Amino acid sequence: MESSKPTLHYMQNSGSQQSLWLLEELGIEYNLVLHNRDGGRAAAALKNTHPLGKAPQLVTGSGRVIAERSAIAYYLIETYDSAGRFKVPAPGSDGHDSANNDRFREEQLLSMGQTALNQFFSLKSTLGGIAYASPFFTRPIILGVKLTIERVFLDAEIDNVLKFLDSELEGREYFNGTTEPTRLDFILQWFVDFGVQAADVDLNKYPRLKGWYDRCMSRDAWKRALEKGNGYDLGFWRE
Repeated sequence: MESSKPTLHYMQNSGSQQSLWLLEELGIEYNLVLHNRDGGRAAAALKNTHPLGKAPQLVTGSGRVIAERSAIAYYLIETYDSAGRFKVPAPGSDGHDSANNDRFREEQLLSMGQTALNQFFSLKSTLGGIAYASPFFTRPIILGVKLTIERVFLDAEIDNVLKFLDSELEGREYFNGTTEPTRLDFILQWFVDFGVQAADVDLNKYPRLKGWYDRCMSRDAWKRALEKGNGYDLGFWRE
């Protein structure tokens, strides 16, 4: 375990929220540096700690800088979760169904979030942002293009992925069949929340996924993270 406190660089209205949530779940001491967006873009100061200038960033106790939510979650859980609360249980431990809840399945679902969900939700929110920001006289045309793309391709693809994720929660509180969230939940929560807030996804059509989503956000650590951050509104581009 690191001897010094890690430092999280958190940017408002971003996936930094999920890293802060995990830090709160772990109950460890940490430093928090808050960054405001610069006209909707990432804060320029983030390039002082990582060349990509994105958030979240975690500076470990030894001074190493880790970027990307999944890598940060992996590091924090492996380094600080000595009790194993947020780890995938070892095969056969405590009756854990390792045949259906193993690291291969976890990697599949992580990849699904990072590719399919991220791609589809980003496209949908980008189309909405372009339509919203367009001049009044061109807005109907752009909205027509947006609705056509959604009807012909995008909405069906999103529905297909969300139905699959909903089926993967059958008989499970969290995605790995555990009673506490694991790295998979901390990462997928961002993509699902991005879909809800920025891409107008209706989770009521996916009852297991909706129950999981509400379960994540009802956790005390999630609520504490919201209070400590400097803003978490993924539909901010509509302002």
